[in-house]
Amino acid sequence: MTKEKKKSILITVCVILAAILVIGLVVYNRLYDSGVILRSKTAASTEHFKVSGTMMAYFYNTQYQTYYSYFSYLGIQPGTSLKSQPCSLLSNGGSWYDYFMASTESYVGNMLALCEGAYEKGLSLDDSDKASIDANLAALDETAKAYGYNAKTYLLMTMSNPVNTADVRKCMELNALAQKYYTQYMDSLSYTDAQIEEYYNENASTFEGVDYYSYTLYSTDFAEYDENENPTTTSAENSAKAYEAAKTLAAATSASAFEDALRALATTDGSSEDSVNSAIANAFHRHALASSIPTISDWAFSAKAGESMIDGEEGATTYTVYLLAKEPYRDEQKTRDVRHILFQHENHDDSTAADAAYAEWEAAGFTEEKFIEMVPTYSEDPGSVENGGLYENVAYGDMVTEFNDWLFDESRKPGDHDLIESASTGWHLMYYVGEGEMAAWQLTVEDALKNADYNAMISGYTEGITYHPEVYSQING
Repeated sequence: MTKEKKKSILITVCVILAAILVIGLVVYNRLYDSGVILRSKTAASTEHFKVSGTMMAYFYNTQYQTYYSYFSYLGIQPGTSLKSQPCSLLSNGGSWYDYFMASTESYVGNMLALCEGAYEKGLSLDDSDKASIDANLAALDETAKAYGYNAKTYLLMTMSNPVNTADVRKCMELNALAQKYYTQYMDSLSYTDAQIEEYYNENASTFEGVDYYSYTLYSTDFAEYDENENPTTTSAENSAKAYEAAKTLAAATSASAFEDALRALATTDGSSEDSVNSAIANAFHRHALASSIPTISDWAFSAKAGESMIDGEEGATTYTVYLLAKEPYRDEQKTRDVRHILFQHENHDDSTAADAAYAEWEAAGFTEEKFIEMVPTYSEDPGSVENGGLYENVAYGDMVTEFNDWLFDESRKPGDHDLIESASTGWHLMYYVGEGEMAAWQLTVEDALKNADYNAMISGYTEGITYHPEVYSQING
């Protein structure tokens, strides 16, 4: 065979191999885009359950979307791969993709652990659970149609991964089973008064809290200007005035003296009476645990009532004044039971709907029975809509400010009712049931005991979970 002929054959073979390679890449890409490849791989599994690559992509997107509204604060650039964006919250130089994937892995791990617990207890999804999943998928389909897409295209666009409705259904089924076991397990936990008392005594420093006041003064608030809005004082002068005001406030040796000094200070700047009262109310912090005030806990839990502290060296731009109002104590305040119907701000421009519901309730004599009857029709609070709007054993500070202030008003008595608005949520129809069964400290200890038992239970199941990080790398981020 001549050299020319050998060369010709070799070239032909290379061309054929190249063509096969190109065709193979095209087929691979099409298979990936369809989800066949990613769906065929296991991302995480236990003995009886598994999460495929596409399911993992769905859970990853769920974690991602949780933080989406905060992207600008976190410095994340939407539209740019998270794999190429360094994460400011990771010390190891990882990307935001790594951060969200770690969160996803933790979420999936807990879910699979709970599913194994459900399997061990013989729990499974019933017709009601399946109907809820069907309803959620129907809502997904309607959302897709509202944007002019079918569900398949809509999922591909929002997930940036080949996730389909079958994947979503499987994810919802695992979530529903995990939630079912979680609810059953947590409801099964109970503790005697003796156990609660013993746990408190063993961990008293964790559960004791202090009452204190705090108020921050800004040097810019002491700046002066001429008629043309030009500053007539220097930054140093402003800081000196702020520091003098801080020392005046810190000279108070009791709660009433601190409030009087704060009132005098706030009044001099022309603030309205409502603003002054609000400033005083916001300055007070009741039964703060050490864990909730890490920067001042050493001072707060060693100082005597009436002692103060200024955070900020002379010459600073801000000074925060603290006054300890009450030394560490056990919170004996009784919890309270309340029913409410919520009309969310995001669904209502004003109180018209809430006013109409309140009028309907009034016509029925503001009875608790009528209130319970109205809850499924009107309430937009998923946390209480299924039990007549009831929240039991609510501790002081558990709810948003306006809700909390109404509920823990000293004059509150069973049967009281009202329509109030909270700035952060919406309008609430309120019905006060009465005091709860537990004191605040008992509720806190019970929650701690439940969390400890829950974590121990989860730990027992997570040991059997197998993760496949090599699959994660194939998920677009």
